[in-house]
Amino acid sequence: MNKFSIITRPLFRSSRHIGVFVPIQRFFSTTSPRLSNLLGEVTKIDSEPPITTTSKSTTTSSSEDNKDISKITPENDEELIEYHAKNAESKQFKIEKYIHPLKLQLYNENVSQFGFFKNGQIMNHNGKKLRFTLTPQEIDILEPSIYLTSYRIKSSMKKATIVNRMVRKFNVKLAINQLHFNHKKISTELEQLLKRGLEQAKQLELNEDELYIDRIWVGSDGKWRKRLDPKGRGRMGIIAHRYIHLKCILKTNQTKLRLDWEKQQKELKSKPRMFLNDEPLNLKVRPWYRW
Repeated sequence: MNKFSIITRPLFRSSRHIGVFVPIQRFFSTTSPRLSNLLGEVTKIDSEPPITTTSKSTTTSSSEDNKDISKITPENDEELIEYHAKNAESKQFKIEKYIHPLKLQLYNENVSQFGFFKNGQIMNHNGKKLRFTLTPQEIDILEPSIYLTSYRIKSSMKKATIVNRMVRKFNVKLAINQLHFNHKKISTELEQLLKRGLEQAKQLELNEDELYIDRIWVGSDGKWRKRLDPKGRGRMGIIAHRYIHLKCILKTNQTKLRLDWEKQQKELKSKPRMFLNDEPLNLKVRPWYRW
């Protein structure tokens, strides 16, 4: 007996005592409409599940229908702007993570009192006098600055270093003027980088005329392309197409004033220079010459 005969055998068999056909009882519950099905169904399956609607969903759907999708742009999409703002805020470095709130408060009081930060000054806090000092790393974090980085540039580090040395410690606007009339190709990239720094200064409400280039450097951008350079007599070389990036840090006049003050204090504390040896005379003085 094969599998097909087992499935297709009749569901009715003759009784030995009575000459009538009695249906075989199934081991699971069935209903009369389902007896016509050979395999039967255990549970009833709804073809379409019920849809539950709430007042909130209807209000949101109606508000979405009223919006004109064709007029939505990245500039006026409120949800997109809010998403990017939260994403940028989560990635932003916060001063409170590296500086104690009390130090931040005393630093602001020091700057408002002297116009720039003076290290080692005595400050009043809650009726107590404190000598307030900060490390160079903490001062670098607290002072206003702008960090700039360029895009991938097709040039070499040797060529960029020549231009970087020309404009270091320059005022930003003066550096832009000098780079504008420079014949070097890398000077155009550096000029665009400094102009982006002026735009960021406007957003941070910093004085553009007082910005200067505190640090500027060049680095390899990686993934240099290489190709073969065929030569005569079966020899060859490798040509590397170099890619670099420019980075710089812009600072305000507040940093310049602090550095000048620190230099002045260092000169006041230094000992006077002695051009002759300050040693006692260990010889006996005689009233005549010895030659």
